[in-house]
Amino acid sequence: MALTWASAVVPGLAHWIAGRRRAAVVIFSIALALAVGAIVLALTTSRTDLLRMAVRPGWLTVVIVVALVIAVAWVVLVTGSYRVLGPVRQTGIAQAGVILALSVLSLLVAAPPVAVARYAYLQRDLVTNLFPDEDPNSGLAAGRDGGGTGEPFSGRDRVTILLLASDAGPDRTGTRTDSMVAASIDTHTGDVVLFSLPRNLQNVPMPPGALREQWPNGFPDLLNGVYQFVADQPHLLAGARDRGAAGIKSVVSYILGIPIDYYAMVNLEGFNDFIDAIGGVTINVTQRLPIGGLLADGTRVPPVGYLEPGVQHLSGTQAQWYARSRRDGTDYDRMLRQRCLIGAMVQQATPVNVLKHFQELSSATKKLAETDIPRSVLPDLISLGDKMHGGSTIRSLAFVPPVIHTANPDYAKIRRLVHQALTPKPASPASPASPAAPASSPTAAPTTSAAPRPSTSSAGTNQPAAGNGSPVDVKSACALG
Repeated sequence: MALTWASAVVPGLAHWIAGRRRAAVVIFSIALALAVGAIVLALTTSRTDLLRMAVRPGWLTVVIVVALVIAVAWVVLVTGSYRVLGPVRQTGIAQAGVILALSVLSLLVAAPPVAVARYAYLQRDLVTNLFPDEDPNSGLAAGRDGGGTGEPFSGRDRVTILLLASDAGPDRTGTRTDSMVAASIDTHTGDVVLFSLPRNLQNVPMPPGALREQWPNGFPDLLNGVYQFVADQPHLLAGARDRGAAGIKSVVSYILGIPIDYYAMVNLEGFNDFIDAIGGVTINVTQRLPIGGLLADGTRVPPVGYLEPGVQHLSGTQAQWYARSRRDGTDYDRMLRQRCLIGAMVQQATPVNVLKHFQELSSATKKLAETDIPRSVLPDLISLGDKMHGGSTIRSLAFVPPVIHTANPDYAKIRRLVHQALTPKPASPASPASPAAPASSPTAAPTTSAAPRPSTSSAGTNQPAAGNGSPVDVKSACALG
């Protein structure tokens, strides 16, 4: 039995001792080749390349099959090693002990490859169920320009994803997108600019085409109603994976004056499951926030609790209230906190953390999220995500008062501010003869800060302010550290 256990670590050992030298050499050579191959793969393949392979269903299928074959082969090797040594036939308690020992050893050797196969199966199931086959924007996927540069989305300077959060739930009728944030990502640096649109934006112009034909004089409701209005009109955007989402994506693109490549939407009613799946999120809560206290019809009631100020690790339910609480503030305060929450999640959702909670995260994502991001661009998004974790910046611009008045928005100004935020500002060459600018100059805007910037809202929260229409750095403004 001792030799059998040793053979599980050094394959072929039992066969060698039993005099079956040729079989021992073959077994050992196969095991050595697999081990060397795994080591070479680990040393020559970057983490980013491994993650890129982990979003390809074909590769995942190969991993599942190979892992299961290794598991079965290892169990066969264990039992075969015991038998080839010609053990004395046992009876009674001794036989039970042998069976138990072989069973435990078989479980130990099979567990690692079976775990790999299980993770690969969960990942493949997530990729194939959440992400569609078709690409709504042909030509965006990796390598389609044929340039061979190795850069994500080669040939593109920016890729923009519309992040939506809906309020659909058992106590609500229809779906309204209460959070709308367009994340524009620089494909060269990974730097991100978040454009937040308030849900109560009025006089929304419709883009040319079917939507303008339906509402030639502008949208008759608030911006967050576009999703349900389009969904209720079967003739609008027929053939789209989600007509409501396609509608709000088109409208936001027209408002901002930039292409929106993809959208990703999560249901706020189940948002707490998603946060719990990554183990919670650490946030700097800068104001005492009530939990509850406001009914769906706007009636104020006593809150059931509070989120106290300070750096806190929030559970899913707490994070949801951090993002949604507005009893003692405004929609604009809530938008600003949502940007801080996005920044914290990007910073803290590391590959190790995701892998640690992978099963819960996969299950929650399939239930709560939907997107039109095709599988073909996932490898490029992995590369962009790696750049975002490599020291890039996340800046944010919210179109709220005093920058934009939601009842009578200046849409030309919104497009102008978006263009300015996305246009690199040329550095002014310093003149040797000119004196250094004083540190207290009112025009000097610090790029980093240890404390959150003050809000301009009536609630007085210390969150990123609307300011003069210039994007603010989310990491410093939200004190993410």
